[in-house]
Amino acid sequence: MFYIGNSIIRNGAIAPLSEQTETGVDGEIYEMFRVENGRPVFLPDHLSRYAASIRSAGRPLPDCFDRLPSLIEWLCICNQLPNNEIRLCLSPDGLFQGGFVASVYPTPQMYAEGVHCVLLHDTRQMPNAKIYHAEMRQNAHNQQLEADAYESILVNGEGKITEGSRSNIFFVSGHTLVTAPDSLVLKGIMRQKVLEVAARKGIDVKFEAVDQNAVDKYDAAFISSTPARILPIKSITTCNYCRNNDIIASISQGVAELISK
Repeated sequence: MFYIGNSIIRNGAIAPLSEQTETGVDGEIYEMFRVENGRPVFLPDHLSRYAASIRSAGRPLPDCFDRLPSLIEWLCICNQLPNNEIRLCLSPDGLFQGGFVASVYPTPQMYAEGVHCVLLHDTRQMPNAKIYHAEMRQNAHNQQLEADAYESILVNGEGKITEGSRSNIFFVSGHTLVTAPDSLVLKGIMRQKVLEVAARKGIDVKFEAVDQNAVDKYDAAFISSTPARILPIKSITTCNYCRNNDIIASISQGVAELISK
């Protein structure tokens, strides 16, 4: 994976794009966030989680970490890519980089109709740290191509659904959201916003990992992530869900309002 634009952050300074090193390597600690109308969305939340990921992996923060907000501001000014994603990367050998990456977002049809997902028996070694696992991501990618699926939903050794390969997952049962406990998942920023909206709207949340054989017991389901935000699921393997669920619509509206602010 390579950065796009004309400038990057490299070890605490703005540098030409030509000085970049390829990202997306195994063991890399990374963070991604969206830029809209030239402004990073939920940047303090993302930087806080990034610091937690680095510390969880037993690594020191980059020397420039406290200056990242201003460096990111300059990155946005230099590249003039007002609606895209920025990826921050700390490589296994200690190189720190940041820059814009080519972004692909769900289509309007996907939001309207939902997406197809498949189950993948795999887990993150350190769920609470955003560390790139090349083998898992490649397995998920191959599975999605074979099954024409948008996302692979991870199932642990106990047969419990934890999260997506690049997202968090929520199930809907009546007026209750069901999602795996924090200890089993990467605590996504969009997941955090879903929980905030649910609390404000009086929607109950049950922190429980759903059994892989019980996915048909729920009314609806959706995934949350920085690129996709709130994306309804129309099916997991052969189980079909309601595509127009009031709880999902309410959560989507609430998250959109947070982003607008």
